[in-house]
Amino acid sequence: MRTIGLLSDHPPDEIPASHRDLAQCPPVAALSTVMPDGYPQTSVVWCDFDGQCVRVNTMLGFAKERNMRRNPRVTLLCYDPRRPLRYLEVRGTVAEMTDAGAAGHLDALASKYAGRPVRFFGDVIPASFAETETPVLCRIRPVRVTALDVTGPTRRDGEEGKQMIGLIAPGSLPIPSSHLDLLTRPICGVFTTLGPGGQPQSTLVWAGLDRRCALVTTSLERQKGRNLLGNQRVSLLLVDPGNTSRFIQIRGDAELLTQGAREHLDALTRKYTGHPACFGHVYPRAQRLRETRVICRIHPRRITLDAIHIADH
Repeated sequence: MRTIGLLSDHPPDEIPASHRDLAQCPPVAALSTVMPDGYPQTSVVWCDFDGQCVRVNTMLGFAKERNMRRNPRVTLLCYDPRRPLRYLEVRGTVAEMTDAGAAGHLDALASKYAGRPVRFFGDVIPASFAETETPVLCRIRPVRVTALDVTGPTRRDGEEGKQMIGLIAPGSLPIPSSHLDLLTRPICGVFTTLGPGGQPQSTLVWAGLDRRCALVTTSLERQKGRNLLGNQRVSLLLVDPGNTSRFIQIRGDAELLTQGAREHLDALTRKYTGHPACFGHVYPRAQRLRETRVICRIHPRRITLDAIHIADH
């Protein structure tokens, strides 16, 4: 069955009603900022929408907080990991960062996500952190909004298989074995590239492994492919669908390979859908002739796991 979907761009400040729920406490919100060395940094955050801006909450001194003060261009990708073919990407500018009302907003977010009234300090994390951490409320004004809603292929057997893409030697990746499954299971990842002006752009992608590198696939005609030709700095975030506080972020350099790209895409299609070939199932067969497929091998420079209070969060 060929994928049938809706991909739409919306004017500035407009989040479509069809995807407004993904701006209000989505299961996963992936915020991408830009590090001082020019690499995108992607982390899991809580967010909501005040009618004009998407709001996130972080802590004073966290990497993303420092990044937003230095460079206000950010991207937020909101989705449900159990339904990843429907997502909302908000590229925007940080309009305000303040500690005024930030603690109350953080408690409100924690209560929405918990489904009951809670306090962030004391119920979500130890109360002692309130003595050392200062919440910061960040309002992100949308510049470009992309909403995707796809009815497409899923695994026929309903199982999250353990197929692996490429040659993987146990222990060869610079990440703990406890998180290898996030790269070998059919879990969609948040792939962030940088546009010509340095604006982060995030999309959901299929991911795989090849020795020490994470792999994604795209085409040079797509926006992220064009971004990669101009800037090889990328990040890839994978979140456990069964426990969204468990994730891995890989930040590194992209190497683009055309040889074997279509075969790799078919291998990913088998992994994620159980179907032997991509074109004719996910994409129309005619699209095969219009695209230059590439494998993006991500050579890791920094890997971040799911701890909250670490220097690179």
